[in-house]
Amino acid sequence: MKRTLLLVGSFTILITLFFIVPRNYPSILPVFQLTEKPTVISKGTYGKTVTIDLTFGKEEIETLLKDLKAPYPHFFISTEWMERSAPIIKTMQDKHIPIGLLGQDGAIYIEDPALFQKEVDHFEKVMGEKPLWFRTKDYQFPVEVQEVAWQQEVNLLSSSKYWDEEVPVLTKGDVLSVPLHQEERVDIKQLTKLLKSQSFLPIEQNIFGLKMNTKTFPE
Repeated sequence: MKRTLLLVGSFTILITLFFIVPRNYPSILPVFQLTEKPTVISKGTYGKTVTIDLTFGKEEIETLLKDLKAPYPHFFISTEWMERSAPIIKTMQDKHIPIGLLGQDGAIYIEDPALFQKEVDHFEKVMGEKPLWFRTKDYQFPVEVQEVAWQQEVNLLSSSKYWDEEVPVLTKGDVLSVPLHQEERVDIKQLTKLLKSQSFLPIEQNIFGLKMNTKTFPE
């Protein structure tokens, strides 16, 4: 009887460990569809988060990434930038820098209902997985986008502060958007200085208090 109980107990422990311990996955906490209904999130609770909207740039982006240390800002990149920046994306993936999908202006998704799916498919083809986070370039999220994103298990993120001409003063819970476009971009040196000036949290930790760990376990 004792032997039977011991075997059952050992088996239970092994099953538990099988599901708890990841096997060579980059993130030990998979998260998706973090809200209970279609919702656009714009502010957190637990700290400050920097997000970078990236559609243009190469050399200065490489310079930025070279000295970047965790906790990293969350990059939102367009499918067009993905197409011409494969080496930089590889660097971002190697460093486990979080990447979301940056779309077009919100109204375009009403004109082209299939566009969101096309962009998600493109992102998955390049990155090897669906985007966890999505935002439109103009921070407008039509109801149609909210519903299709919910169906695709993609979370929508806007922001509470936008870096226009001067660095905004950030308070607890803020999500800062930083533009790096051809027609509108902040100075990379100022951005680097900001990232080193204070402590920032990943999106999930700021909004939900979820701590994201990145580790590699032997097979």
